[in-house]
Amino acid sequence: MKYICKYLSFLLSMILLVSVVGCSPKKAGDVVENGDSVGQSYTLTVWGAEEDQAMLKEMCNAYAKANPKNKYTFNFGVQGEGEAADKVLNDVQSGPDVYSFSSDQINKLYAGGALARVGGDIEANIKEVNTQESVNAATVTIGGTNQLFAYPCTGDNCLFLYYDKSVYKNPEDLKSLDTVLSTAQSAGKKVHFRLNDDGWYLSTFFFANPELKYDVTYNDKMVEQKVEINFDNSAGLDVMKALRTYLYSDALIAQTDDSKIIAAFTSNGGKREAAAAVSGTWNASTIKKLLGDNMGVCKLPTVKIGGKNMQLGGYMGYKLIGVNGYSKNKGEAHKLAQWLTNEENQLKRFKIRGFGPTNKNVTNMETVQNDTVISAVLDQAQYNRAQKSVPATYWTPMASLITPIITAKANGTNVSDSMLKGYLDALCRQIRK
Repeated sequence: MKYICKYLSFLLSMILLVSVVGCSPKKAGDVVENGDSVGQSYTLTVWGAEEDQAMLKEMCNAYAKANPKNKYTFNFGVQGEGEAADKVLNDVQSGPDVYSFSSDQINKLYAGGALARVGGDIEANIKEVNTQESVNAATVTIGGTNQLFAYPCTGDNCLFLYYDKSVYKNPEDLKSLDTVLSTAQSAGKKVHFRLNDDGWYLSTFFFANPELKYDVTYNDKMVEQKVEINFDNSAGLDVMKALRTYLYSDALIAQTDDSKIIAAFTSNGGKREAAAAVSGTWNASTIKKLLGDNMGVCKLPTVKIGGKNMQLGGYMGYKLIGVNGYSKNKGEAHKLAQWLTNEENQLKRFKIRGFGPTNKNVTNMETVQNDTVISAVLDQAQYNRAQKSVPATYWTPMASLITPIITAKANGTNVSDSMLKGYLDALCRQIRK
């Protein structure tokens, strides 16, 4: 009997040893080894913009260290916020557990099952610590009831003007696009404004007139049922005429992007091509390195539309972080999303990437309030529209709206008023539903 007991005791020890070894997670992606005591093992896939990858990994590593009883495997994916919805919904069930996206995509992501609702104590915390505008951006209205489906991350996604102080010595020259262009031309320089091939930038002209708008009707599943837009009226035609005038200016570069803006601000033999450029916070650190103390920032200028000076508007977008509705570790994914958007990490985003916070404590910090770029964002924000409930049919036709004008200028031909009206009519036919 004694030998049987010893054998059984040995056999039980071997079974326990095998079971412990068998529970060790396989390494995949970036594995964080954190502590000797392991409670649960989690594998979480996290997507973010390419420029944010190093920062994102640092934040996730810090989360793992803050939870030493668990073991985490983080798989990181590169995905810009602007295209997140299409990429996630391409295979939502195998998509990321946690990902960042632009606020205008929230309804589409919800309709596709790609967002898990934020509730309980986490919901209460998110609503308490973030600005009301950012919480609204993270909210979906379902059957008349507001429900939180994302975590506010940044609140500065808008356009403003960067300028070279050595060119613009008189603040008055920055108030209107006419003087911005004439001052640049007098200095033999250019102004970069990406009006071609990007509806986000081009919307600044149409939003200068509050009468021009679109409206989307959704069903209870947040699927678009009807889209109306009035850009094809007389006020919209006035905008097109103004665009035609500005696009024919030799000082304006409308076919541009971030890389061309950076190149234009880069000194070449002591000379820079650009005097000013319309862009956002994502280029702040690079332009600051190029211009140094000569970097100036301010709200967008006014433009002359229909004989009146109107303030350029634009979108006020928010970067949000969502938890996939199909995540196999949904509870832990919610905790990670809350961590990635907490006060400490919003301050980190501001310091590293220059992003404006949505956390009220960070927003009120003196270092944030005194930041010249964030001040320009706040100044411009009063003229902007929330980037939410944008028609799915809006972006593609808006991106190509003024291409015929660009082509006509290059060919040395003119564009008539009736042609402009035709472009607008075609635009609205494509957007309406």
